[in-house]
Amino acid sequence: MATANNPNNNLSPWKPGQSGNPSGRPRGTRDLAGYVLETTDGGKELVDALVSIARGAVPNLAVQKGSRPRKYQQVRPADQLKAIEMLLDRGFGRSPQQLDIAHSVTDRPGIRRVDFERRLRR
Repeated sequence: MATANNPNNNLSPWKPGQSGNPSGRPRGTRDLAGYVLETTDGGKELVDALVSIARGAVPNLAVQKGSRPRKYQQVRPADQLKAIEMLLDRGFGRSPQQLDIAHSVTDRPGIRRVDFERRLRR
């Protein structure tokens, strides 16, 4: 039986050095970022929608044909917090992540320093 974990199986249909898409992306295709910027007034409509959600209001966006009206919908508090987080992350950058390294691995009971250093050398 062939499994993905078996190193003798070659599950890739391509040979080493061979591309799965030799002709690349077709000419004339637009990238998603360019399309979004073009259709949302440079991204302004997206930021306005996030601000509306953060304030607890349902954003006034174009509705697709056949979808239900939005006038009685409410914004959930979780969605408000996510909108605020997205605005802050993109406006001011993500906050730096901190890692507490005051305790080393060797301080844990059951692990001797010699064993730990031996594992590092492998």
